[in-house]
Amino acid sequence: MNKEIIISKNKTKEAKQLKVKVIKDVIKGKLKPQRLKGFNDWFAGDMKLREYVISVFKKVFESYGYEPLETPALEYTQMMLDISGDEAESLFYRFKDPGGRDVMLKYEVMTGMCRAVAQNISNLPMPYKRYQIQRVWRSENTQRGRYREFTQCDADTIGTTSMQADAEFIEMGIEITGKLGFKDYIARISNRKFLAGIAQYLDIPEQSIYGFFMSIDKLSKIGVDQVIEEMTERRGVTLEQAKKCMQLIEPSQFEKMAFVDVANSFMNTIGKTEIGKEGLDELVEIDRYLKMSNFDEKYYRFDTTIARGLASYTGPIWEFDVIDGGVGSIAGCGRYDKLIGRYVGRDVPSTGGSFGIERVCDIIKDQGIINLGKTTIDLLVTIFAEDLFENSLKVASQFREKGISTLVYPEVEKVGKQLQYADKKGIPWVIVVGSDEVKQNKVQLKNMKTGEQSLLSVVDAIETVM
Repeated sequence: MNKEIIISKNKTKEAKQLKVKVIKDVIKGKLKPQRLKGFNDWFAGDMKLREYVISVFKKVFESYGYEPLETPALEYTQMMLDISGDEAESLFYRFKDPGGRDVMLKYEVMTGMCRAVAQNISNLPMPYKRYQIQRVWRSENTQRGRYREFTQCDADTIGTTSMQADAEFIEMGIEITGKLGFKDYIARISNRKFLAGIAQYLDIPEQSIYGFFMSIDKLSKIGVDQVIEEMTERRGVTLEQAKKCMQLIEPSQFEKMAFVDVANSFMNTIGKTEIGKEGLDELVEIDRYLKMSNFDEKYYRFDTTIARGLASYTGPIWEFDVIDGGVGSIAGCGRYDKLIGRYVGRDVPSTGGSFGIERVCDIIKDQGIINLGKTTIDLLVTIFAEDLFENSLKVASQFREKGISTLVYPEVEKVGKQLQYADKKGIPWVIVVGSDEVKQNKVQLKNMKTGEQSLLSVVDAIETVM
């Protein structure tokens, strides 16, 4: 019998056995609610923060002329292979759908965008600037700020080789980081061509170059000695080449130098290679555009040690680092001029970057940068008695007409219990409509934070809450 048929039958048998077990557990009341590791449930407080953070991204993106795009959660796997590198491909949620198609959940939004742009390239005026805020899935080890399902906030400019597009994203990303409330942050910038120039200058074998880049990228995390060890034991690099590389890029020697001076300091070494000079020239051009925009150099620097993981990067690369609390990178960005060309047979210059919404939100919560409360509800209207239900509902409608989020308690309970409910949910205001208040055509407004309570007309109560 065909091996694939046997596997299919075994899977069908396993599925039936699982279904029978679930039915038995339901009957016995033993079906335990479980959430998959690396996936999250987001309740009101988290959603409020997420929506606020997303709104900051949207406003800034649109202020720079980016338009929204959305692509499917599922893509053909063949569209995504050989883009992100072998390490990334090992993390794909990849499977056969019921029609036998080899598909995968979106690993990142950029690759789906590239496919969509290629498929519609004759209809899109170039340059095309888009932003995309969607869920992605990666089967990786989980930790704080790193999940298997998360939201990427992406923006890209397609169809121009101008370094102005790269400089604009750097400026835009720094603006976003500031608007999110971070105080100490910086853009760390390099160039894959500069790194390729190092490899060429040191005669690193072609087949070892990508691994060589990935070792450089670990320098700030594991230190010089371990990078040298990794290069020589795993990357096909000689000890002499590894040591020379560390001497060239060791970051402390550039700490007090201006961006353009760091670039110029490599012109007599890395700049003697064609690819290295091209990368350095691009970095100088980015610096020039940033200065044209009166962009303060305290917000960016030439970092010789970043390489970025994606195999598809072809030019400038950068990260946005939050320095407070040693947070590190909150975004990965770069130029990828050949990726869309996979689908159309010619290079389509592209550049942009991606923020992880969950990571940003976790940092904001950990550092107490923003406190938006636990709920989206502004006001609770109590039900004092059955015969006053209509009065409470009419009062609630008046508040809603003014754009105030208002929850009506659904049944008659002691007012104390209704107040406890509001307190537990973090609702800041409560309205009590009792018989005395109805006679006076007024309401009791209670501030749940201060405990202060006032007898007011509905109009005055609305003005107070607003």
